[in-house]
This record gives sequence, C-alpha cells and structure tokens, in this order.
Amino acid sequence: MTPQPRIRSLLPPGGFSNLVGHYLAALDVGSEYTSAAARAGGDPAAICKMLGRIGRLESAWIHEAVGSVPTPAAPTGTDIEAWLGWLDAVRTVSLMVLRPLQDRDLERLVTVPAAADASAGEGPRTVKRLLAELLYLQGVARGNA
Repeated sequence: MTPQPRIRSLLPPGGFSNLVGHYLAALDVGSEYTSAAARAGGDPAAICKMLGRIGRLESAWIHEAVGSVPTPAAPTGTDIEAWLGWLDAVRTVSLMVLRPLQDRDLERLVTVPAAADASAGEGPRTVKRLLAELLYLQGVARGNA
C-alpha cells in the first residue's frame, strides 16, 4: 500500500492564489512519489541522474525563467538522500518564487532557458503551461528511473 503523500501547499492554499496552489500541490504529490520510488531501490547512479534532471528542470524553469533567483547547488555522487534533500531545497525556492503569483500571472509568458534540457524544448510558454509540463516531465523521469 502506498503511503499518503505529504503536501506542503493547502487546497485552497494558504497564501497562494487558488490555481497556483493547485499546481504546487500536484508538484508536491509528484515529489512524494518520486522520493518513494528513489528510496525503493535500483541503480543509484540512474536514480541520482533522474533526481538531478527533475531538479534542474524545476530550477531552470521556475527559479530562472519565472523568478530570476539563484538555485541551491546540486550534490555530487550517488547519495540518494543528498539528492532528495537537494530536491526539497529546490522546491522550497520554487514555493518562494510562486507564492506571490496570482491566477492571472499563470497566463504570463516566460522564456524557458535553452540549456536547461534539450529534450524538453525551449522558448516562450505561459507559466501555467510550464507548471503542467513540469508535472508531466516529473512523471516521465520517475517512470524512466
């Protein structure tokens, strides 16, 4: 039986605009399942690569494209707990970037950095599309680990 995920944003979210909070809650649920999958075992190098990709995308797309804020430095090596701690730090920064956004800000265009991940594409997106794509890519990365 899969344990219930811990969600850091509330529905309706305290301090968040309603739709922004829904996206954050979905990202938090995905992160909990990602953490459970990473701890379940497998090839540590592949798991750390997957965790790195998820964190790099989130930091490039939200921290850089939306907030223009620095991202915590990623760990090195194959210590899964270190990578999970880094992902938690990345999400904390994402929460700070997205907290002031209102629902209307979800329609704002931002430019995704080309260097973030070539397979994810680049170019302008609405913040709403960016969050939806992060949810999708988070699931794909989790499934490929």
